[in-house]
Amino acid sequence: MRYSDFLFLWVLFANLLLVAYLGVGDHQKALKIAYSQTNGEQIIAWFDGFNQKLQENEPVAQNSCVPAQEGVASPEGTKPNTWKDCIGSLFAADGPFHEYTNLLMPEDAPYANKCDKHELGTSGAFIFEKMTMNPVGPPAVGPMEPHEKLVSGMNIRLSVCDTGYYLVKIGEFKL
Repeated sequence: MRYSDFLFLWVLFANLLLVAYLGVGDHQKALKIAYSQTNGEQIIAWFDGFNQKLQENEPVAQNSCVPAQEGVASPEGTKPNTWKDCIGSLFAADGPFHEYTNLLMPEDAPYANKCDKHELGTSGAFIFEKMTMNPVGPPAVGPMEPHEKLVSGMNIRLSVCDTGYYLVKIGEFKL
C-alpha cells in the first residue's frame, strides 16, 4: 500500500466518524422535539378539560385563563383576561406546566410568540397561534399577542418550533 492509500483510508474513516457524530446529535434533538410534542399534547388535553369545566360551571384553578363571554359586557371594574396573564400563570412556579422547559434551549422560555430564526431562543419553544375561522376556505392563523383578550370560542393552535425553525403542529383547542 502506498501513502495515498493510507491517506484515503484515513479521510474515509474521519468522514465516517463525523457522520456518526452528527447523526447522534440530530437523533438526540429529534427525541427532544418528540418529547416536547408529548408535553404539547398534555397541554391540549389540559385546555380541553379546562373548557369542559367552564361549560359545566365548575370552579377552575387558573382564573386568569377564563375567557370572557362573547357579546356579554364584563362587570364594571373588572378587566378581561389577556393571553399574557393566562400563559404566564400556566408556566409559573405554581402553574400546571411549571416543569415544562424549552428542551432545545433550556435557558430560554418554554413558549414564544412565533418561531423566528432571528431569535435563537424560539427553537424548541411552544408556539400558540390564534385561528380565525374563515367561512370560505382555511382559517387565518396569526400569533397570539400578549395583549390579546381571551374570548370564549377562541380557536388556538399549538405547535413546537423545531431546530430548523419550522413549526411542528401538535393540535388545536378551543377556549
